[in-house]
Parts: sequence; C-alpha cells; structure tokens
Amino acid sequence: MLSASCAIMRRAAMLAVAMLLFAVPANAHVGSPNVFYEGDAGPYHLFVTVNVPAVIPGVADVQIRADSNDVRQVSTAVTRLAGAGSQYAPVPDVANRSPIDPHLFTSSLWLMEYGSMRVLINVAGARGSAQMSVPVPSAARRMLPMPPALGALLLTLAIGLALGAISIVGGAAREARLAPGAFVTPELKRRGWRAMALMSVITAAIFYLAFAWWNSDARSYAAVTKLFKPPKLALTLVDGNRLAIRPSPDDKDWLRFGVMDTIVPDHGHLMHLFLVRMPALDRIWHLHPARQPDGSFVDTLPSVEPGHYTVFADIVGQTGFPWTLVGSIDLPAINGTPLSGDDSGGQALPLTSSSNSSLDVLNDGTHVIWQRASSTLKANAPTILRFEVQDQNGKPATDVEPYMGMAAHAEIVSSDLQVFAHIHPSGSVPMAALMMVSSNSSDSIAGMNMPDMNMNPGASTAPISPDLSIPYGFPTPGHYRIFLQFKRANKIETAYFDTLVN
Repeated sequence: MLSASCAIMRRAAMLAVAMLLFAVPANAHVGSPNVFYEGDAGPYHLFVTVNVPAVIPGVADVQIRADSNDVRQVSTAVTRLAGAGSQYAPVPDVANRSPIDPHLFTSSLWLMEYGSMRVLINVAGARGSAQMSVPVPSAARRMLPMPPALGALLLTLAIGLALGAISIVGGAAREARLAPGAFVTPELKRRGWRAMALMSVITAAIFYLAFAWWNSDARSYAAVTKLFKPPKLALTLVDGNRLAIRPSPDDKDWLRFGVMDTIVPDHGHLMHLFLVRMPALDRIWHLHPARQPDGSFVDTLPSVEPGHYTVFADIVGQTGFPWTLVGSIDLPAINGTPLSGDDSGGQALPLTSSSNSSLDVLNDGTHVIWQRASSTLKANAPTILRFEVQDQNGKPATDVEPYMGMAAHAEIVSSDLQVFAHIHPSGSVPMAALMMVSSNSSDSIAGMNMPDMNMNPGASTAPISPDLSIPYGFPTPGHYRIFLQFKRANKIETAYFDTLVN
C-alpha cells in the first residue's frame, strides 16, 4: 500500500509540475492556441489576452489592457460558456495592476475542465462598473515529461519506503510474539524471512500495477478525449471542379465524436474553407462550402492554378468550441466558376526567407499599408496589427464596407505551416461563441437575430473606417505571411504582408 501511495505521489508531482508550465501566447487555430479579444466593457475599451495552459487542469494567464486612465480595479472569474453552471460564477479574483504600466492588469485563473469556457471580466472605474465575457476553448495540447531529477528522487523515496515496509513486516513476523528477553529461534528467523519474501512479492506487484496504471492513464490522457489535436480532413475532387470535404476515415477518434455533426454558423457560414498553395504560399482561397444531406460539405471551385494545397476548415461546435480541421490535396488546373457571394481569393509573390513587407499595391491601384509600431516583432508578445486602406491616389479610402459582418478578416500562416490563424478586428474569438455569451444559452443560437449581432453578411453595406486593427500575438519565432481581406465598393480584396518574428 505504501508503494501505491508513492506511485500516486509521483503522479501528483508530475501533474503539479505540468500545471506550472504555460503555453506561449498566441483555438480553432493550428499552433496558435491562445485567445485575443478587443472590445468594450461598457464605457471601457479593453484588449484581453488569455494564455491557455498546455495541460488541463492548468492555470491560464490573463492580461487586460485598458485604453483609458480611469479604470480603478479589474477582477476576473471563469465559468462554462453555456449550459449548467454557466450563470454561477465563482468569487472573482482581483487582478494586479502593473507597477510599470498602469493600463495593464494581470491575473491567473484555473481552467479545471475541457470544453467551452468564458473569462468573466469586471471593471470598476470613474465611469461606473461594467462587465465583459471572453469565450475561451479549454483543451490540453501536450503532455509534459517528468523532470529526470524529480523522477529519480521520487523513485528513490518509493524504493526506500518499500524496503522499510518489507523490513517492518519481517521484524513483526519474527519477533511480534516473542517474550521480552527471549532469543530468536531459527524457526522464528525462517518465519521472518518468509514474511519478507511474501512482502517483497506483494510490493513488486504493487509497483507493477502502479506503473501499469500510470502508463494506462498517460495513454488515456494522450487520447482524443484528453489531448487536443487538429482533426484531419479527407478531400476529394469530384467531376473535375467540385471539392468534397469530410472527416478523414483514418482519424477514427474524431469520427466517433462527430466533430462536423453539430455545428453552428459563424459569420453567416457553417464552414470557412482556406486553400493555401505550398510551398510558396503564393495563392489563397477563402471559400464557403455547402453542407450535404450526409453531413459532408461540397464546394464548386473557382478557376484554380495547379499545385499542392494545404487546406484548413474552420467550424464552430454547438457549445461554442472552435475547430480547425486540416488536410491537403494536389489539384490540377481547374477551369471553374467565377467567385460569388463571400468567396474570395488572393495571390502573392512566393514567400522567401528574406520576405518582409509593409505595403501592398493591388491590381486596381488600392494601397494597403501595414502601420508597424516596430520593425521587429517578437514571439509571445500580444500586439495590435494596424492597417490602412488607401485609394489609387494614396488617400484614405471612403468606400470600405463590412465583409461578412466584420471590418476585415486576416489569415496568418507560418512558413512551416505550424501556425494558421483566422482572426478579425475583435480578435481570435468566433462570433458564434460571442453570440452564445450574449444569450448564455447554446440552445438559442439558431433563433438569434443575426443582423443585430452584425453577423449577417448582407446586414450592412454602409462605409466604414479604412483604418483596420486586429489583435494577435505570434506564438513562435519564424517567417509569417498575413493575408488581409476586406471589402471595398462591393469587391472583396486580398492584400498580403510578410514578416520575420524573433
């Protein structure tokens, strides 16, 4: 029993160490798991970053930056996004104000379960009290190894306790019934040795069972129910220009969970499909396939250049959890149909190790400028990507209008494809999840007034500001390409920018 206790203590120690390690800043995204959100809590404009832990249970690091100087206190709590318990938040923790930057508040929150959560932010200031909710997908992404020194220490202690237990049992069998001052007879010695041998077998069995349980638990944790991995797509070209999209039959774990079975619209579409030509990253398509009666999706492709394409499919589950499914396909030259509706495409020069840009001039003369605050970007640093759209004469464009209910959409891709993120001016949070936060019920999303939530792609064509800002944080060093998509005079445009992140 002592050995089993040691095994439990070893597992607890490993979990404790894992909980202390956080993911880097950056989840329907690939390699960019953390949450960025910019919005208003009543009269206070906030930029929120939630660094989701790599293991669950784990500690999320929350950063809240206020635009104004009149915020006195910020507190945070975490609840489920919707369903049972979502309306009952725990006592909030008061965030710490930075002694260097009075606009910055930080706090730490435990994420104790998997699924769609929300961080509840309470703000108190000169203009009263206000509240904001930020949806957060909670899922473990990796297993952390036991540090060798800690493992050796715990194993040594377990062996010491086991030897002590064997010695105690042997002594008890040999001398427990012996009168005070009496000598130990050979028979009593043999009894003690037999007891120690039996206890050694029992201890060895406990060690074996403890390690078997440990390994089984580790395998269970690494399984799909515990460890998040992007689901795989199966892609098939049908009739020369129709792309069929369904979960890969090789990804049996995700098949049994039916990831694509219970999904809700996001920005007016059930799926946002992105085709990126590799390895040059010189072509991107942003399409919206139609769902079929069998649950698969099909899209009639536009005219596509031949090549090897990596495919990302963004969907949102009925609980608000975002998914990005990943696949690839080799396409021939396709003589397809013209783009229509919200479908769009963009082209760029091949990405190279020296690519770096802050200006893109489009075919119609539109200028798009990336207004970098610094020439050097750093990984794990939350930032605001700021762009300006100018007309052919270099003046701020007056005919920029919403694209699928947002001022802009951006796709950020790393050169090694380890990072893909589809983000917007509100951040990386799906609009469908924000709608659920507003209604606090996943059951009511189908009946919500989408124009009121600025979700209907055709809800508004009124001109908006040509200044576009998108919150994000590059999760790892490397070369990145940013595809910026916006709508000008009822035409969807795609600009691109390259950058090196240190």
